[in-house]
Amino acid sequence: MKKHILSAALVLGGLTAFSQITVDRSSYAVPGDWFLIATDTTIDVNTSNALKLGGANQSWNLTGWAKRNTVDTTFYADGFTYPGAPAGCNLVSFERDPLTLEEIPAYYNISNTALRAILEAGPTSGSGGAIKMYQFPSTMGTKFADSSVNFFTILASDLGIEIPLIDSVKITYKIKVNSEIDAHGKLTLNAGEFDVIRQVANTNVSVGFKVRNTITGTYSDLPGFGNVDENTNLYSWLSANGGHPLLTATADTLGNIVEMEYILASSRGLTSGLSKVSAQNGIRVYPNPAKGSLFVEMTTTQNGPVSYSVYDILGNEVIAASNLFVNKGLNQISIDLSDVKAGVYFINMVQGEVKTSQRFIVE
Repeated sequence: MKKHILSAALVLGGLTAFSQITVDRSSYAVPGDWFLIATDTTIDVNTSNALKLGGANQSWNLTGWAKRNTVDTTFYADGFTYPGAPAGCNLVSFERDPLTLEEIPAYYNISNTALRAILEAGPTSGSGGAIKMYQFPSTMGTKFADSSVNFFTILASDLGIEIPLIDSVKITYKIKVNSEIDAHGKLTLNAGEFDVIRQVANTNVSVGFKVRNTITGTYSDLPGFGNVDENTNLYSWLSANGGHPLLTATADTLGNIVEMEYILASSRGLTSGLSKVSAQNGIRVYPNPAKGSLFVEMTTTQNGPVSYSVYDILGNEVIAASNLFVNKGLNQISIDLSDVKAGVYFINMVQGEVKTSQRFIVE
């Protein structure tokens, strides 16, 4: 009898662990990856509570979620060659404004054991450093804690502070992170269904203010200003070879999820599959800027032929009109840009009497 009970327990244990995965360094982004990410800040209570569920064999479902405040493409680059990257950086993620080409980078150090966000140093700041965000390998129950202390100084006048013998303010920030892989199971997005682990990272940020006396050169507490403390929980869903968290959700000090970001599509083969596409002129192009190939998503009201062509900013046709057949609903088209030079272009789509156009950049 005991033998049968033990066998049954082993079988059940195997079933329980069936969807358990391990995420390691090779599962994370590398230079050249891109991810189309939607952000939403209007999460209802039911969705918030469902996302926070932890434990083994959980199921989280965001299919059909069409609400979003922004849609941006995150690119990854080599930190050793990225202009202005700080020492110790070997991986950079950035968003690029498709109109101005301005890049907003975040700097990381990634190894076989961890991904760390780099805190930049400067002439009026502390030594910088890095704080751990993810541990590799990660599986159910993995825990870590990390902390960092840094500061920067600014002129008191820049803060509107006018106190005799006071010329500058030192702002010190302390960051503490306690993290645990507290769940695993299935995450379902419009991009597909994935085996995932879920990390919850509690982050405490404490900010202090001190002012400098010009005579003594010492710093003391700024009158009327105490420390500012904030606690947040960041939930992250990661899959093997996902390249980037498939979903992140930030909970405020009250425990309410106030923001989430989720992947619509990526260079690793994920396509959004959205039934509702809120895109300019009825089509969405990504990544933008593009390199090598461009993906176009469009929603049509009927089956039928569609033609597309690409023009440069002067109106010269660089890709001649091509015809294809699309089905009613969402369609995705891949366009080869390997022979297209860097610059600004427009893609024109025509289906019957409906004409749409979208601007994009090739780098």
